[in-house]
Amino acid sequence: MRGKRAVFGATGVLAAVTTVAALAAGPAGAAAAVSGTAARRSGGTSVAAARPVPGWTTRLRAGGPGILPWARGAAKGARGGTSAANTAASPLFSGAGLYGVSCTGRKECTATGLASTRNGQNYKPLAERWDGTSWAKQTTPIPNSGGLLGGTLTAGVSCTSSSACVAAGYSYSARTVQLLGEGWDGRTWSIQPDSTPAPQGYAYRISCTWAKDCMAVGSRAPGDTLAEHWNGRHWSAGTTKHTGELDGVSCPATGNCTAVGWNDAGKALAAHWNGKAWSDESPAGPQPVTYLEDVSCPGTTACIAAGTGGSGSSSAGYAPVAELWTGGSWTALTVPDPALSGDFVELNSVSCTSATNCMAVGDDQNAASTADATLAAQWNGATWTIVSTPSPATFTALLSVSCSSATYCSAVGVSSPSINGTVSPVAETWNGATWSLQTAAG
Repeated sequence: MRGKRAVFGATGVLAAVTTVAALAAGPAGAAAAVSGTAARRSGGTSVAAARPVPGWTTRLRAGGPGILPWARGAAKGARGGTSAANTAASPLFSGAGLYGVSCTGRKECTATGLASTRNGQNYKPLAERWDGTSWAKQTTPIPNSGGLLGGTLTAGVSCTSSSACVAAGYSYSARTVQLLGEGWDGRTWSIQPDSTPAPQGYAYRISCTWAKDCMAVGSRAPGDTLAEHWNGRHWSAGTTKHTGELDGVSCPATGNCTAVGWNDAGKALAAHWNGKAWSDESPAGPQPVTYLEDVSCPGTTACIAAGTGGSGSSSAGYAPVAELWTGGSWTALTVPDPALSGDFVELNSVSCTSATNCMAVGDDQNAASTADATLAAQWNGATWTIVSTPSPATFTALLSVSCSSATYCSAVGVSSPSINGTVSPVAETWNGATWSLQTAAG
C-alpha cells in the first residue's frame, strides 16, 4: 500500500525511497530523490523506486519515509549530491500510526506500526492490544544493538491465538536496513533473530499459519521482491523472481502462501509458495497500471486480492481494483468507484472469513490533494458494496483490516488534521452493519 504502512506525502508524484547513508540520521535524513520508475543506482547507493501515485500517504518502502512537502529541501540536497542527513532540519514523521491489525476474536485484536521517538530523530516499534473495551499500548523492544538506531512494525501483525502473534517491519543502522521480526507470547514482545537478512530488506505484510510458521513479503536491494520465512527459531530470506515489490501475503495452510504486489512496470504480480519454492501466477491486472496491495485466502483454493489501478496518468486518477483466485486462475472483479474523476482511490487491505464474505479498507484522496477520507467495501461472493466509514480528520486512511467473523472486523490506520500535521493512529470496528470509531492508544 502506498497507504500500508504510511508516511505522509505531498501532491504530485511521491517517491518513497531512502539511501542507506541518509538513514544514519533517522527520519530526519530519510528523504532521497527518485524518479518513480524502475530501481536504479544513485551516487553508488542502491535505491528502489516507488509507485508513481500521488497522495498524502505512501508506504514505508525502501527505507520508508516519503518526500514530504516540507522536506523537499532535503531531497533537493540529495539530488545535488549533498546527503539528506545534512540538509533535513526536521523529522519526516511526527506522531504514531497503526499499519497492521490481527484479530482472533471480538475481544482479541493486536495492532502494530511505528511512532517517532521523543527527540524526533528515529522510529520505534508500536504495538497495541484490544480487549473488547479499549486499546492499550504494549511495551515493544527497540532494536538498538550493533549500531541499530531504531525500527518499525509497519508490515503489520499476524495472530494465531490470543497468546501468539508475530509482527514484522524493519530495523536500520547508519549502513544497513533489514527485516525486523518481533513475537508476542501472551506476556511480552521479543525481537526474533534473522539468520540470513536480505540486503535493504523491507517487509510490507506478514501472514502466519501458527506461531512457528510465518511469511513476510516486501522488497529488497537492488529493487527486487522479498520473501522471508519464520520457522520458530529464525527468519531466513528465500529466492523470489522479480523486480518490484510484494505488498500482501496470505498463508491459509503450512506450505501454502499467496503473495501479490507489482513490478517495476506497474503491472500486477502474484506468486504462490508451496513450502519449498515460489512460482508465478498470472493476475488479471484489470487496469493498464495495477497495484495489488493485499490478499486474503480463506481457503487453499480461494483468494481475494485488492488494490488500485488506472491508466498511469496522474490527472486521470486511480480507482479501487479487486481480483478473485479460484484455484486455477485470477479473475478481475468489479468494484464501485465512489470518487470523482481524478481522485486517487485505493484498497489497502482485505480480510475474508469465507469466499463469500470479505471486507476491504483504504482511502479516497481528492484530486486536489486537500483531503483524504477512509473507505471500505464489502464482498458477498457476487458483488462489492461501498460501506460508510468514519473519517475523524481531514486526512485519514485505513491501512489494515482483520475480520474474525462476518459480524466483527477491526480496521486501523492513520490521520492528521493537515498534510504536514502530527500523525495519530486510527481504529474502527465493524459490527456487521456499521463501522464505528474507537480510541487508539498510540
